[in-house]
Amino acid sequence: MQRVLLLGLAVLFPACARDPVTGKRELVLVGEQEEIAMGRQAAREVDAEMGTYSDQELNDYVETLGSKMAAASERPALPWQFRVVDSPVVNAFALPGGFIYLTRGILAYIDNEAALMGVIGHEIGHVTARHSVEQISRQQLAGLGVGLGTIFFPEVRPFGDVLGGSLGLLFLKFGRDAERESDRLGVRYSLEQGYDPREMAAFFAVLGKLGGEERNIPAWASTHPDPEEREGAILAMVQSQRETTLDVGEDRYKRAIEGLVFGENPREGFMKGRRFLHPELKFQLEFPEGWQVQNAPRAVYAATRDGGAAIQLTASRVAAGTEPETHARNFFVSNHLEYGSGERLRAGPFSAYRAPFRGLTSAGEIVGDAGFVADGSLVYELIGMTRPAQYRRYSRVFREALESFDRLRDRSALEIQPLRLRLFEVPEAMRFDEALRRAGVEAEHFRDLSLMNQLEPADIVPPGTLLKILERGPA
Repeated sequence: MQRVLLLGLAVLFPACARDPVTGKRELVLVGEQEEIAMGRQAAREVDAEMGTYSDQELNDYVETLGSKMAAASERPALPWQFRVVDSPVVNAFALPGGFIYLTRGILAYIDNEAALMGVIGHEIGHVTARHSVEQISRQQLAGLGVGLGTIFFPEVRPFGDVLGGSLGLLFLKFGRDAERESDRLGVRYSLEQGYDPREMAAFFAVLGKLGGEERNIPAWASTHPDPEEREGAILAMVQSQRETTLDVGEDRYKRAIEGLVFGENPREGFMKGRRFLHPELKFQLEFPEGWQVQNAPRAVYAATRDGGAAIQLTASRVAAGTEPETHARNFFVSNHLEYGSGERLRAGPFSAYRAPFRGLTSAGEIVGDAGFVADGSLVYELIGMTRPAQYRRYSRVFREALESFDRLRDRSALEIQPLRLRLFEVPEAMRFDEALRRAGVEAEHFRDLSLMNQLEPADIVPPGTLLKILERGPA
C-alpha cells in the first residue's frame, strides 16, 4: 500500500475567480497562497525522495529556459522553480504553485531545445491554467479530500507509512482535457519564445514508441491523449501560424546534456542476482529469492510479490564509535515502536544488533525484526516487517538478510560506472547504424539510441551531425 500525502486545508467557502488563461469565471476553493503552500510542501517531498541531479550546469540551463518562459506567461509572479531530478524514468510533472520537474530520463530522449521548451511549456500550462486548483476544488466539493498520488515507484512497500518514512512522490494527475489544454499552451508559449513546436510533436511520437515497447513509462501516460493524436493536433496548430524562422537548437541542447547518466546509476547501488551491491558505500547483502527490490535515493525496499512481507534498508549518520544497540534504542523510540530484548551478532566484519519490534501503521499492526549494522560514522538499518500472523514464517528470512550484510570486495563491482550520453560528430555521410558502429557503440544500445536520436538504422546522417551515443565512464 503506497502512502498518500493528505494536505490539510482550512475550511474554505466557494469563490468565483477568473481563469488566468481563458478569462472565464470558475469556481475555486483554493487561493493562490494556499496553492503555493501546497506546492512547496510537495516539492520538499520530491526533493528529498528523488534528489536533484548533480550536474549544476544542466540544472542552471533548464532553470534559465523555464524561468524565461514562465516570466512571459499569465502568472509571472509565482515562485517558479525548474529542476532536473535524478530518476531514469521518462517523466516531467508540475506541482501546484509553479514547481516544475524534469527527470534525467526524459532529457535523454528529448533531441533539441525546441522539444525541451515544448515539454516545459506544457508543464507551465498546467500551472497557469490552474489545473491542480480545479481538481482540488472538485475533490473538496465532493468531500473526497485532497489526495496526491505516487507514480515513480512500484508497489513494493506494503505497509505505507511504517517507521514514519516519507515515501510518496507527490503530484496531481490531470484528465485528458487538461492535457490537451496544456498542449495548446505549450505550443503558444514555444512560439512566443521563438521555438518550433513541431519538435514537441516529434517528441510525443518518441513517447508513443517507448510506450509501445512497454518500457519504463510512468502511470501519468494513461491520462494523456494518444501520442499520435497529440502529434497531429500540435502540427495543426503550428500550420495555422504565419511562416517564420523558428529556433530548434539541436547542437546547443545536445552539448548541454553531454555526460548525462542514462538508466539506473550503479554507483548508487545495483542488483546482481539476489545480491544488492553498493560501490560507493562498499557494502553488499542478499535479499530473499523472488522478492521485488526497489532502490530509491533514501532507502532500498524489498517485498514479496503478494505484499505479505517487506524489508527496508536505510542508513543514518552517527558519531564515530556509536554502538549499534545504542542507535537501535534511539531508532525504536523516535519511530514509536515497541521492541523486545535483542542480541549482538556479526555481519561480515561489522558489529551488529538485532531485536524484534511491533508497531501500528495506517495499514494496521505490523511486527518484525530490526537489524542495525555499524560501519564507522554510519549505521545501516535493516527493517524486516510483516503481519503478526506471518511473523514465524518470515523471521528466519529477516535474520538471513541481516547476516548476509558484508563488505563489498568485488573489484569489478567497486569500479563499475554508469552509462552516460556522449556526443559523436559524424565525419562523413553514412547510415545511422554504421555511425554507431564507427563510434564504438555496443549493439545492445542501438534501439535506445535510435529513439534518442529520432533516426532509423538505414537513415543517412549528414557529415558534422552530433549524435548521442552511450558509453560507460565517470563524469
